[in-house]
Amino acid sequence: MIAWLRRLLGQDRPPPLPVAVWEPDPPPPPMPAWEPKPQPPRQRSEAEIDAVEAVLNGLIAAGLRLGPHYEGMDRRAVARAMAEHPEFAVGDGNETLPLTERSADALSIDILWSYRALADAIEDEFANAAIFEDHCYDGADEDTYRALFTRLIALAGVWTGRGVTVSRVPGLGPYGHGFRVTFDTEPAIPPLTFPADKNFDWSLLERLDACRPAGETRRFRVAADGGAGLVLFVENAEARAIALRLGWGPDDL
Repeated sequence: MIAWLRRLLGQDRPPPLPVAVWEPDPPPPPMPAWEPKPQPPRQRSEAEIDAVEAVLNGLIAAGLRLGPHYEGMDRRAVARAMAEHPEFAVGDGNETLPLTERSADALSIDILWSYRALADAIEDEFANAAIFEDHCYDGADEDTYRALFTRLIALAGVWTGRGVTVSRVPGLGPYGHGFRVTFDTEPAIPPLTFPADKNFDWSLLERLDACRPAGETRRFRVAADGGAGLVLFVENAEARAIALRLGWGPDDL
């Protein structure tokens, strides 16, 4: 009787089963960033190195100056480094053509246009020439233009100063804003203001040229092609000599 009453009142009921609480699965670990595998150097013949060295010597005689990271290297070692780089001579459809079968003009363009500088972002490949990707400025911010003008000032090497400042200016151009660039240099360079655009306005370099130190005969030259711009700071005679080796007319540099 007592046992029956206890069951009736629930005192003999078994303990309730635990209730499972749903919890979401933890997120999977992030995938590691993809990095391209380093490509081994191209195996170039000594004859191919000869061809690159001859063209390189011609460009240097015309006025091209190698960057400081080549200091202490003999010309042969520089030519070999260029020829064997995986990105050298890429982009013209002749990647598999031996360099000995290419014209001096074609090799000059590859060296001076410097596909390896585009691939590696080597900013001092040359002391007086630089590659700029001039078709990627849509959406560019202040830091992009600060780096661009800082590099141009360094490329010329005729101004001294403490830096470049870039600020956004609303209400200019198709993107609805522009940029104002101010220079802390000697000689002074007046501020530049321009609208944001897909392609950089290389004519602004003429305003930099106008502020060169008195007696400076070198000036900026621009050759734009497709997605990049080649900027040189050279004498008129050097521009003509380099243009002859590229196969372009003097007015193209």
